[in-house]
Amino acid sequence: MGFIDRYVRALGASNLQDDARHRQAEPLLASAFAAAAVSGDIGPLLHRVKYADDLMRDPGNLAQLLRLWTAEVVKRGRHRKWVPENTAWDAQAAQKLYRTVAELSLAHWLDGICRACGGSGQLNQQVCRDCEGRGDAPIQDAGGFVRERVKDMVSELHGIASSHAARANARLNVRRSTNPK
Repeated sequence: MGFIDRYVRALGASNLQDDARHRQAEPLLASAFAAAAVSGDIGPLLHRVKYADDLMRDPGNLAQLLRLWTAEVVKRGRHRKWVPENTAWDAQAAQKLYRTVAELSLAHWLDGICRACGGSGQLNQQVCRDCEGRGDAPIQDAGGFVRERVKDMVSELHGIASSHAARANARLNVRRSTNPK
């Protein structure tokens, strides 16, 4: 069972005691400690919004994540020199681009499965034409330049979430080895 499965299971646990017999809270604790180890880590918030907000019903998490992700996209976009910001008009256009890329990439990362085939890649025992068998929905509302930036940022989101899950899982395994059952 991977970290995300354990994390989701912990969210639905009826007993969050943390003793020798009850270890449901461990993934939540490991996630918090892994985030504390890396400042500015949005990994826990990514997991919370994607996997837990259906259970917790907190729309504030999504708003907070969008603010943080937009700031991160601005930072990455400027570092990669997506567009020049020489004049006030250029800077305004760049901000609109960064905001658009942040919104589209986060929306795609949170719910990027193909609607036609449900993410299976097949429809009526044939390769789904909408997603070409990948199971991922095509990025909507984006032209060539923006679409490439959105794909890049979706990849970054996957990397951030995977990195956080690996750190949290390592933290969880360290804790288990020091506190055997």
